[in-house]
Amino acid sequence: MRAAIIGAGRIALGLAAERLHRSGYEVTVLGRGSVSATLRLCRAVEVELTDGWETERFLVPVRTVDLADRIAAVKSIASADVVGTAVGARTLPAVLDLLAEGLKRAARPVNVIAFENHENAARIIRKGLRMRLGPGVDRHGFTGAVIARAVAHRVFTEDGHVRVVGDPPSEVVIDGPALVDPVPLVRDFIPVDDFRAYYRRKLYRFSAGHATTAYLGKLKGYRYLHAAAMDPEIAEAVLGAMEEGRQGLAARYGKEVSGTSEDLEAILCRFRNAVLGDTVDRVGRDALRKLGRGERLVGAARLAVKGQVLPIHLTRAAAAAFVSEPNLLVSRERMSAQVSRVTGVGRRHVVTQMVARAWGEFAQEESTGAPFLQLPEMSLSI
Repeated sequence: MRAAIIGAGRIALGLAAERLHRSGYEVTVLGRGSVSATLRLCRAVEVELTDGWETERFLVPVRTVDLADRIAAVKSIASADVVGTAVGARTLPAVLDLLAEGLKRAARPVNVIAFENHENAARIIRKGLRMRLGPGVDRHGFTGAVIARAVAHRVFTEDGHVRVVGDPPSEVVIDGPALVDPVPLVRDFIPVDDFRAYYRRKLYRFSAGHATTAYLGKLKGYRYLHAAAMDPEIAEAVLGAMEEGRQGLAARYGKEVSGTSEDLEAILCRFRNAVLGDTVDRVGRDALRKLGRGERLVGAARLAVKGQVLPIHLTRAAAAAFVSEPNLLVSRERMSAQVSRVTGVGRRHVVTQMVARAWGEFAQEESTGAPFLQLPEMSLSI
């Protein structure tokens, strides 16, 4: 069995290639530049998985094709049983021509798995390929992927290898009905009927907690995520944000999707993994996108409101994200309008009001040089 992965970043090497290799696939990575050149020489990627206590290190053999070699890249896709993309949702349009050319030459149906941090990544790919392949796109399968593992680093080692560092969870949720036969048999890949529900479970629990740790950690002057997660005040806020997200999920999708409060404690423990060396700046990067109306903080807060849960912690985290972007700062009187503009949520919506109020409190504390997180209790009603 053969698999081709477009992209050579953290998720491509530290999750997609590793899982496919362990499931018996011969993996080809389509990359570019120094990463591609290094992988071609060493013919493997070093994967290091750690929970902070125990560490597992192993080599994942990969064949590497530089994306500049168009003929070889197309051939790799055409001969694959499974094709993955891991280039980032914003870069997907740039690889659609290559993907279309490869699938057009494929002798059999291919399942394409989008290892992207985007709910609609598979839809974007299918739509783009339909414009290029017409009805021929329908013989292939297209699914997104909800990834449990956090892969913090991709580095070049002194002995000329590429190493990726992540934590152990290996589950990948995929959209079962979107696949075509033969369905790929990949270890720890879990097909579900309601992909959107499970995507939002990851976004509104893990990702919401991750972002809360990062933005509140930055507000209090922490550099590393694990140090911020050890701060009792931040830890309480992180658990609170994830619990609000969990309750919103429970109201919308039920307990099977929302999980339990114990799940959230386990997630917080993962944030405290110092061996990953993750920083608040990396996790909090791209704040404007992460403040979107359906995203990890504002989207989770909106769903919580629909479930009759007041999203105090989620909106405070969103407010801290606004503080992290100084160019967004406006007068207190204009904060509601600014929140509405950035998030796409109505100015009078309770989430917008709560974010603007918390932002004002944070901005005031920051101006005094003492950014405490404790704020007056919210009195707004849903």
